[in-house]
Amino acid sequence: MLGIIGAMEIEIQGIEKLLDDAVESQSGEFRFTKGKLHGKDVVVCKCGIGKVNSSSAAALMWEKFRVDEIINIGVAGGYRTLKQCDTVISSYTCEHDFDLTPDGLKKGQLSADLPALIKCDDALVKKLEDIAKSKGYPVSVGVIASGDQFIASNAVSQRITDEFGAIAYDMESGAINHVCRMLGVKFAALRSISDNGTDDAVESFYTFLTRAAAVCVDVISEYVKNA
Repeated sequence: MLGIIGAMEIEIQGIEKLLDDAVESQSGEFRFTKGKLHGKDVVVCKCGIGKVNSSSAAALMWEKFRVDEIINIGVAGGYRTLKQCDTVISSYTCEHDFDLTPDGLKKGQLSADLPALIKCDDALVKKLEDIAKSKGYPVSVGVIASGDQFIASNAVSQRITDEFGAIAYDMESGAINHVCRMLGVKFAALRSISDNGTDDAVESFYTFLTRAAAVCVDVISEYVKNA
C-alpha cells in the first residue's frame, strides 16, 4: 500500500478529496485517511511541520497500515537556479542540521554506519520523474536537505548546497527517509518549489504555496493511476 505524507493541510487536502470510500482514524494527534484512489488502497497523513512530526507519522503509518512505500509530498525551497512551481524529486535526502562532527563524523552523518546522504528508491524516483515530465512540469532530481529550519537566507541556502549538493530544502523528507530505511519501506520525496531559500523566501512561499501544492497532487494522482 502507498502512504502519502504532507506537513500541511494544503499539501494533502487535494489527495484526500480524490479518495473514494475514505475512512479516518486517529493516533494521538495524527489523522490518517485511508481510501481508494483510482481503485487502489492509499493512506494519507498530515504530519505537521518538522522532523519529529514527520518521522513519528511515518513510523505510525507503517505500524498501522503496513505501507510498503511512502511518498512525501509538498512544497520546498529550491536552489536559486530553480523556479517557483518546478518539480523536485529526491535521489537522496540528508539532515543538514545533524552534526556529530565533534565526535569525528562528517556533517549530516547519522552514525558511523550511515552516510550523510540516504538513498531513495530508484524505481519510485524514476516513475515520478517520468510522470512529471509527461505532464510538462520542469523536473530536477537530486538531493533534498531537511532540517528544523525554514531556510530564508542566501548565505544559509548556499552553505547547505555547498555541503551536501542539495537542490532543495525542506523540513521533513530526510527524517521520513531515515525511518523508511530502518523499516525497509520504499521512499521518495516529491516537492514543488515555492521559494528559493533566499532572503525573500517567506513572501514567495505564501505567494506560490497553493499552486505548488497542486502540482504534487497532479503527479501523485497519475502515479497511483498507473501503478
